[in-house]
Amino acid sequence: MLRAFLHLLLFLAGFLLTATWIHSLVPERQKLEWLDTVKHDTDVIFLGSSHVYRQFDPQLFDLQRGAAANGVRSINMGALGMGLNEEAFLLNRILKQRSPKLRWIVIEALPFDLQFQNENDFGKRRLEWHDTESTWRLVRSLFQSELPRNEKWSLIRRHVEHWWRRSINLARGLDVVEAVSAEPPSFDSNPGLGMNQDGYVPLQMATVTKRSRGMRQRFLQNPQALLAAAQALPKLKAEEQSVDEDLHSLVVGMEAQAAAAGVGIIWWLHPNLERYQGWRKMKADGDIHHLVAYDDPALYPAFYQVRWRFDLYHLNRKGAEMMTKIFAADFLAIEQVAAGVGGQ
Repeated sequence: MLRAFLHLLLFLAGFLLTATWIHSLVPERQKLEWLDTVKHDTDVIFLGSSHVYRQFDPQLFDLQRGAAANGVRSINMGALGMGLNEEAFLLNRILKQRSPKLRWIVIEALPFDLQFQNENDFGKRRLEWHDTESTWRLVRSLFQSELPRNEKWSLIRRHVEHWWRRSINLARGLDVVEAVSAEPPSFDSNPGLGMNQDGYVPLQMATVTKRSRGMRQRFLQNPQALLAAAQALPKLKAEEQSVDEDLHSLVVGMEAQAAAAGVGIIWWLHPNLERYQGWRKMKADGDIHHLVAYDDPALYPAFYQVRWRFDLYHLNRKGAEMMTKIFAADFLAIEQVAAGVGGQ
């Protein structure tokens, strides 16, 4: 009995060591591989969902802030459907492989979401961010949530299965073979990095998915829905009376992690059609240092005009260029203040 137990322990130890070794070989995702090739001159990284991937133009941003004079550049590491937990995972990875020039990470301010879309289950990206830390955080939050019992346990099982598949490198045999035998990856003219090879792919009919085309067509059929949705937004003061505990804990942890690495975080609120609660209160309470919020139609009416929108939820290319320029001015003001108090 004792011998069988020892054999089991040896097997588990060998399995875990092998799984860890395999995971160290295979790339996590294209943009993390790409970051490794450009990090020597990158000082600003944009991180977030399609609102970032489709709307922040690093080349235009760098032109507005005069980055060329300092020999630095910004890059866009946004991805379709990215949520706050994935952002936290990527922040950790970015800080671990950062260059000395990295000074700022611009992160889309999103809600702490316990759920996720079914259609992306067990995709490579979703598996990757389900490391032990992220999965435990979600399982703990779900266990403490007030969701119906069946829904709660269904979500817990899904998150745990993602973690398990990631842990054992399920269906990654070909990735391992390529990692061991192939030449270093080349990112020249990679369409996923956009025409300027900086990670930005604007919304235009030639480059969008079938789903995006459908969203565009529905928007054009009823453009008045944009104005109606903007007018229906609740008042800002009414929605900023409390901060979700899970959101607060994760965001404060991300702030501390970045500060320890000497990097500043600028949280950015998209010109949305719903209110993401808690962000202004965290800024007022000093939990976050920098918040750039474009979700107020009264302050930023242009972002809520039909001519600058691709669909209800995204700016078109011209709108994205306008927003990038406005953000560049806000960024320079933050950078100037930070430099005045000793930087980040």
